[in-house]
Amino acid sequence: MCAQRIVTRLKWGIITAVIGVVILTAKAASAQAPEVDVANEPIPVFRDVLVNPYSMPDLSAQQNVSVKATGKVREYSLTIEKIRWNIVGDVYMTQWAFNGQVPGPLLEATEGDLVRISVKNNTAVDHTLHSHGLWSPVVMDGVPNVTQKPIGPGETFVYEFIAKPAGFHWYHCHVNAAEHLEMGLYGPFVVHPAPKTGLGTTKEQAVDPALKIDREYLLVVDEMDTRIDDGESGGRPLGHPRMISNFNYFTINGKAFPETPLIKVREGETIRIRIVNVGAWIHTFHLHGHAFAAASAECDRCPRNWVYKDTVRINPASRMDIVFKANNPGRWLFHCHVPPHITNDGNYPGGMMTFVEYENNPYLKFLPPMPQEMRQRMK
Repeated sequence: MCAQRIVTRLKWGIITAVIGVVILTAKAASAQAPEVDVANEPIPVFRDVLVNPYSMPDLSAQQNVSVKATGKVREYSLTIEKIRWNIVGDVYMTQWAFNGQVPGPLLEATEGDLVRISVKNNTAVDHTLHSHGLWSPVVMDGVPNVTQKPIGPGETFVYEFIAKPAGFHWYHCHVNAAEHLEMGLYGPFVVHPAPKTGLGTTKEQAVDPALKIDREYLLVVDEMDTRIDDGESGGRPLGHPRMISNFNYFTINGKAFPETPLIKVREGETIRIRIVNVGAWIHTFHLHGHAFAAASAECDRCPRNWVYKDTVRINPASRMDIVFKANNPGRWLFHCHVPPHITNDGNYPGGMMTFVEYENNPYLKFLPPMPQEMRQRMK
């Protein structure tokens, strides 16, 4: 018993001595170190971003960029109607669609063009059209009961604005967006850079002198839940509280693998893939066999910081440019790297997956033959 008490006292004595040494050391250090004015001490990263004029672009200058009118008018007619959309195989889903397709048709213009879009509503519910990323007048912004009265059943509304800025944008219905986007009301919108500048540069060089593209692909990625419906066909009704967490199909241009579009390339070409995520979830795209340069595609006129990656994250509503050199012949997988997103209703393979396929592929004879059914279904 006495021995145990002695050990306990020794332990506490050692602990007390160590604490004393630490306190004395701290006092000595504080006596030697100069006092620091924490309030005025620069924060190496964040302070530089705020005060260094080269760290951030002049956002006001970008948005107020002067765009010379081209005198050209780009007119589009979009009709919103209910359809049965084929996702893959014999899987169908009731959708509201622009012009009978999901995603809606590609809208294109050049900076300075007058864009005129007539939207006719052939469904039983209200809709609008919001051109996401374009700098339109407020009355053409398409926000229901904020910038306009919704387009009611049987009604037509005409949107009109000057196309700017150059970049990869998209359009969608802004009425109850969680439901109406899930029901297929979205599409791609590309504004091309003005053809020439005062220096007489080419269209691409007007934005980025180093960017010379041989071939380009536009991919619209989304998630779908085939168990919801418009309330008329026996599916889960729209507005279900779990609708955004129960997606069972993941699509590229409205289709799930193996009916997703092939990306065909020739050796030596520079390829640009422009991706817009119109869904509710984050997606991470990975290209096998290549590194690529990635940057935001949202404003071609704005300064862009290209980074080299093999996997890129794309947030909801974001657009990303992926540029790579076709210098490694073969058949290469290009897919979202979130594992459930490359399944069809939980079955692999499927979802957000396709191939980069080289023409005149010298390795084709060494590759296993693609199943005939898969080959026929991939376009």
